[in-house]
Amino acid sequence: MTRCSGGDGGVDGGDDDDDDGDDVPLDDDGDGVDFPLREGISPADSCPPESSFLSGVLRPAEAAVTLLMQIGRINTLALKLEQCEEARKKAESDAVEARQEADKAKADAAGVEDLRKRLHDAETSLSDHITAQSAREAAITKRIKTQSRRFVDRTSQEFELEDPDNDALLDAVSFLEFHGSEAREGMDEARAGLSKLFPYFFPKKEEPATFLGLAKCFNPPEDLGLKLRHENMKIAVESTVALVADSQQTIDWAKVGDTEQIEQAKWRSLIKAAKLNTKKILAYLGIKPSSTPSSSRPEV
Repeated sequence: MTRCSGGDGGVDGGDDDDDDGDDVPLDDDGDGVDFPLREGISPADSCPPESSFLSGVLRPAEAAVTLLMQIGRINTLALKLEQCEEARKKAESDAVEARQEADKAKADAAGVEDLRKRLHDAETSLSDHITAQSAREAAITKRIKTQSRRFVDRTSQEFELEDPDNDALLDAVSFLEFHGSEAREGMDEARAGLSKLFPYFFPKKEEPATFLGLAKCFNPPEDLGLKLRHENMKIAVESTVALVADSQQTIDWAKVGDTEQIEQAKWRSLIKAAKLNTKKILAYLGIKPSSTPSSSRPEV
């Protein structure tokens, strides 16, 4: 027999299945099983129907299942949230890397643009330099050719290149070298000759140290040749007067000095006649005459 306890807190203080007097048997509709009930409690108040009993039993299970499902959903959501967080972090990291790559690309692009600009500037500068260099070489070539022509005008000597370089500037330099060599040789010869003549023309002067100074001495406003000839004639006249004085002959020097009364033809004949005794007189004076007869015209 099954009992249903009202739970009145009997003597044993536990469930009312200890056969005390407050248990009342219940009939289970003729199935031969009785349920004891406490006094004063009806079966309808004491025991719920079977469906209510199952609901009371299944409700915690359903709650547990629901709780488990919610926990599963929570776990799923937590996993998804974690995955989303990881995805967000990865997205942020990718975004940072993308920004860095973009910045690097911009920097590289700026660097390439800067290099392109610098290359363009370098090409422009090189082109300008080549143009300026070509113009400069053309100007130098022109100046060198001008100098060579001036040498030709003064020396009357022209040259031809046996092995030209087929370069205007180098060929012009080669011509200038030939003319320079000729000029140096000519100046050496001229200096040697002028140095020999200097004591005769300028007996009281010191020879200049430079070739230009020496050459200028022989190019004064007056005619040095005529001046030297007059000096020589003066010496000759003085020597003649000295010889005549030494011979103790009486001569009217005023009449001798009056050369305006003598015609050119007679003067020349007198000079020619005097040449017979010239060598003797010069030898007496200690002067060795030149072997070549003088072809200069006598001057009055």
